[in-house]
Amino acid sequence: MKTKRFSDEDLMKFADGELDNKELSMDILSKLLEDTPESKILAKRLEVFTSTRNALVNALIGDKK
Repeated sequence: MKTKRFSDEDLMKFADGELDNKELSMDILSKLLEDTPESKILAKRLEVFTSTRNALVNALIGDKK
C-alpha cells in the first residue's frame, strides 16, 4: 500500500483547526493512530506546527499572572 503524504500546508491548517476538508482531517487522524514508523514521522511533523502555534499564541497573548 502506498503511503499517503500530507502537505505541510495541510498539517499547519490541521494544527490550527482551520482544515476545512473533513475527509483529509480524518485521514490525518487515522494515520496518527496507527502504530507504524510513518505515523511517528507524521506526529513529529505535526508537532512542529502545534508547538509553533502555541509559541505564537503565547507571545501574542502573553502569560499574565
